[in-house]
Amino acid sequence: MKKTVIISAVSVILVAVAVYAWLGGFRAEQINEVTHDRRIVYGTRYEGKYGDLKLRETVVKTQQMIEDNSLQGHLIVVNYDSSATSENIDQFIGILSSDSSAEALQKLSQDTLPSGDYLRIRVYGQPVVWPTPTQVSQYAEKYAQQQQINLGTGAIEHYFGGDSMWIEFPTMN
Repeated sequence: MKKTVIISAVSVILVAVAVYAWLGGFRAEQINEVTHDRRIVYGTRYEGKYGDLKLRETVVKTQQMIEDNSLQGHLIVVNYDSSATSENIDQFIGILSSDSSAEALQKLSQDTLPSGDYLRIRVYGQPVVWPTPTQVSQYAEKYAQQQQINLGTGAIEHYFGGDSMWIEFPTMN
């Protein structure tokens, strides 16, 4: 009886580890410094509670625009306040596209991301194994402190399908 329980427990643990690995849970985040020219994001401003249905609808609508219109670009979420502990958020959810003449983009609001230096954290794997926003902020703060970099306010999330994203923090040096 004990042998069966031990074998079952070990089997469950092995399956859990295998699933976690398959989802990308063992892939480490990568941190590097990047420089950008001024960029234009096309989308919708959202101010409200993090779990609100309107936020979800805005993200889904923006993703659908990328797919339906075959736009060259990816989903961007600009967080004007990088505080991961706030219940209310102020964001711009949109598309970063190199094709600014696309008709679908002209109907949207615009936000300008300033040129300058950014600290980029690349996250891999499925969203279920991604670090939390608080953990990502802590990674950025720790790296910035080690490299003697001053972080600005806000953060920019770049989504590239279901298995990778970047989070960029503006720097002030």
